[in-house]
Amino acid sequence: MPMPMPMPMPTTEEPLRIGVLWRGEAGARTPPEDRGLGQLLHALGAIPAEVVPVPFGDDRVEEVRRQLGRLDGVLAWVNPIQDGANRRRVDELLREAAAKGIWVSAHPEVIEKMGTKEVLYRTRQLGWGSDTTCYRTLDELAERLPDRLAHLGRLVVKQGRANGGNGVWSVELADRAAPATLDSPAHVREARADDAGERISLREFVRRCGPCFPWSEVLIDQEYQPRLADGMIRCYFSHDEVVGFCHQWPVGLLDAGSVTPRRARTAHEMEGPEVATYQQLRQQAEKEWVPEMARALGLDMRELPVIWDADFLYGPKDEHARDSYVLCEINVSAVWPFPPMASSTIALHTAARVVEARQARRGNGPRPSTR
Repeated sequence: MPMPMPMPMPTTEEPLRIGVLWRGEAGARTPPEDRGLGQLLHALGAIPAEVVPVPFGDDRVEEVRRQLGRLDGVLAWVNPIQDGANRRRVDELLREAAAKGIWVSAHPEVIEKMGTKEVLYRTRQLGWGSDTTCYRTLDELAERLPDRLAHLGRLVVKQGRANGGNGVWSVELADRAAPATLDSPAHVREARADDAGERISLREFVRRCGPCFPWSEVLIDQEYQPRLADGMIRCYFSHDEVVGFCHQWPVGLLDAGSVTPRRARTAHEMEGPEVATYQQLRQQAEKEWVPEMARALGLDMRELPVIWDADFLYGPKDEHARDSYVLCEINVSAVWPFPPMASSTIALHTAARVVEARQARRGNGPRPSTR
C-alpha cells in the first residue's frame, strides 16, 4: 500500500533550507521554465522552506560543495548524459552531502539500483517484466546476442545509463530463416525520430557498442513490444504513491506507417492519479509492482525518490481483453516536467524526509537513511 500522506509540517524555529540542483549557468536563480518546477517551488515555500538554487557546472565543483554544505536537503535534476557531460562529479558531491546527514533525492545509490536500464533485468520476474537479459562485457554481447536474436527475432538493446533515446536501438535480423551469427545482416535503428536506420552486420553493431561499457557498465536487451504504436504510459510516483500519468506517443522505434498522423501530433497531456483509464495500472503498481521492486532492490519505501516515473508499454491483452503492461524504463535522475497537481505531495514528502534528517543530524531523533 502507498505510504500515508504526510501531515503538513509544523512551524519550526527556522525554515528548512532545501536546495534545487540542476545543470545550469553560474548565478541562475531558477531552472528554465520548461522544466515545470514553478508549482513545486511555490509548494516548498509554503511549508515553509527556503528554496536555494544550486546551478551545477563541472567547472564549479568547489562552489557547489560549499552550497550543499549549508543545506538541510537537496532535490537534484541532472540527466545521466547531457551536452557531452555525465553525472560523475554530481554524484560525488551528492554522496558527500548525504554522508554529512543532508537529505538527497534522488541519492546516487538509489539511482544505481532503480534508475538505470539494469532494473529491467533485475525485476524481470515481476508482473511488469518481459524477456530481458543483461550483458556486462563486450565479449559477452558478441557471444550471446546472435542466439537471442535467433530466438526472439527483434530486440531493443539499451545501454545502462542513457536518456532521451540515446543509446537505445532496435535490432532485427534481416533474414530470420538463416542461422544467426555475428556476420548476419541486421536492421539497426536508434530510438530517435530522425534515424531511418541502416543495415549492418551484428559484428559491426557489437563493435559500435564498445564505448558504452566504460560509463554505462552494462547493456540490456528486451523483447520488442508489437503494440508500441498504441503509445506509452508514463506513471509518476512520489515514494510509492502514484501522483499522475502522461500518455505519450514515442515514434523513434516505430516501423514506417504504423503510427497515424493524429497520434504523431498528439500533445503529451499531464493527468492526475484519479483518471479512470489508468486505475488498473495504478492498482497493480501501488499494491504489487513497486513494493516487490523495493524488496528486490533492497530499498525502503522512504528511500524511493520523492519524484520518479516508470514508463509502461502495452503488452498482450489477456483472455478477458484486458491490457497488460511491460516496464520500458524507470526515470529517476531528472524527472521534469511532471504533473503539476503532484507538487503538494512531492513538497510534503520532501519536507518530511528533510525534517527527519535535520533532527537526526542534531541528535533529536533516530538517524534515518539519507537516501
